[in-house]
Amino acid sequence: MQRILFFSVGFSLLLYAFRVWYTGSFLFLFIPWNLFLAWLPLYFSSQLRSAGFSFRNLSFMALWLLFFPNSPYLITDLFHLEQRAGVPLYYDLVLLFMAAWNGLLMGLLSLRNIERFLLQRFSVLKVRAVIFSCIALCGFGIYLGRYDRYNSWHLVTQPLDLLKGIAAKIMYPASHPGAWAVTILFTVVLLLIYEALKKMPAHFNEQASL
Repeated sequence: MQRILFFSVGFSLLLYAFRVWYTGSFLFLFIPWNLFLAWLPLYFSSQLRSAGFSFRNLSFMALWLLFFPNSPYLITDLFHLEQRAGVPLYYDLVLLFMAAWNGLLMGLLSLRNIERFLLQRFSVLKVRAVIFSCIALCGFGIYLGRYDRYNSWHLVTQPLDLLKGIAAKIMYPASHPGAWAVTILFTVVLLLIYEALKKMPAHFNEQASL
C-alpha cells in the first residue's frame, strides 16, 4: 500500500509541476502544501506503539486528531475548478481530483491505524463510537478550515480566537446552519467511504480467486 500511495502522491506532484512548467504560473501552489499537511496524520498515526497509552502515544494521538481534518480538506479544493486560459479544464479537474483523492486516502489510512490501535485495548462497540466521533470532529474541522479559514496551528497561535469561533457555533447552532450542514454532510460521506474501503480488500481478493 505504501508503494501505491507513493506513486499516487508522486503523480499529483508531477501533474502540478507540469502545470507550473507549461503555464509559468504557481496558481495552485497550495496543492503540494496541502498534500504535506494531509500526510502528517498518516505519519503521526504510524508512530503509535504497543506500549499502551504512554505519554508518547497520547502525544501522537493528539497530534493526529489535530491534523486529521487536513487530509479530507483537500476535497474542498475542488471549489477552485474553473476554466482558465492556457490549460484545458479537464487537466485542472484531474489535478484537483487526484490531490483530493490522495488527501482522502492518507486521512482514512491514518484513521485505520488509530482504529487498529484502539481495538487492541477496547471493545469493538467503544472503538466504533470513538471513530464516529473523530469523523464528526473532522467534518467540523473541514468547515473551520474552508469557511472560517482556521488552520491546525491556530490552536497554538490564536487559541482564544479559535475557541470563541467554535463556542459561538455550539452555543448558537441556529445562527450557523452552514457549519452544521457541512459537518453532517462530511461526516456521512467520510463514514460511508471509510466503511466501503474497509470492505474492498475482501471483495477484490474474492474476485481474484475466481
